[in-house]
Amino acid sequence: MKKLIKVSIVGLILTSVSIFATKSEILSNIEKIRIVTQGLSKNYFYKQQKIQISSARRGIKKNILSLDDSIYFLSKTLKNDEQKSLLEFMTFSVDELKITIKGKLTLENGGLVLDYTEAILEVADNLKSEMEVENNMLLILNEMKFLLERASKYYIAFRAGYKDPNNISQAKKAIKKFETLLVKVQKYNYPSHIKNGSVKKLSRYWPVSKNFYLGIKKSKLPTIVFISTKHMNRALEKLIKFHKSIK
Repeated sequence: MKKLIKVSIVGLILTSVSIFATKSEILSNIEKIRIVTQGLSKNYFYKQQKIQISSARRGIKKNILSLDDSIYFLSKTLKNDEQKSLLEFMTFSVDELKITIKGKLTLENGGLVLDYTEAILEVADNLKSEMEVENNMLLILNEMKFLLERASKYYIAFRAGYKDPNNISQAKKAIKKFETLLVKVQKYNYPSHIKNGSVKKLSRYWPVSKNFYLGIKKSKLPTIVFISTKHMNRALEKLIKFHKSIK
C-alpha cells in the first residue's frame, strides 16, 4: 500500500509539472538549450584539439546533463502536436550528437557536431518564437551568453579546419549583436556594487576579447579565447542571479 501511495504521489508531481509550469520556466529551459548547443560543440572542438582538455571535458558532461534535464522538462510541459514533433526531432538529434562526440575529430564527425547542434538550436528557436516574449534583461543576458558561446564555437571550429565562409559570417554576427546588447547592460540602472563589479568587468574584457574573436581567420589564441569567454560568462551569470533575485 505504501509503495502504491508513493507511486501515486510521484505521478501527481509529474502531472503537476505539466499543469503548473509557467511560461518563464518553459522559456528558461529553451534558453538553456540554445546556450548549451553552442557550448557543447565549442567544448568538443577544444577537447579534440587538446586545448583546455580538462575544462572542455567537464564542460561536455555539464552540457549533456543540462540538455537532458531541459528536454525532459519540456517533454512534460509542451503539449500540442507540432511542439511534440519538434521535441521528438530535438531528442533524436541529441541522441545522435552524444554518439558523435565520443568519436575522434574527423572532417565528418566535426561536421556532424556542427550540424546536429545547429539543428537543435533551430528547434529551440522555433519553440521560442511561438511564445510571447518580453524583451527583459534576463533574456538579454541569456542571449549574450548564447552569443559568446557561438562566437567561440566558430573560432575553435575554424582552427580545426571548418573554414566555411558562413561560419565566419555567423561568428561576426554574434560579435556584433553581443556588442549591441552590452550597451543595454551598461545603460541599465544597476546598484553601484553591481555596476562596479560584473558590468565593469564585462566592459573591460569585451574590447580586448572582441579583437580575439574577430581574429578567427588566424585562430592563434584559442586558450585566451576560451578563458576570456569563461570570465565573461561568469560576469553574466552574476547579473542573471541579480535579476532573478529582484523578480
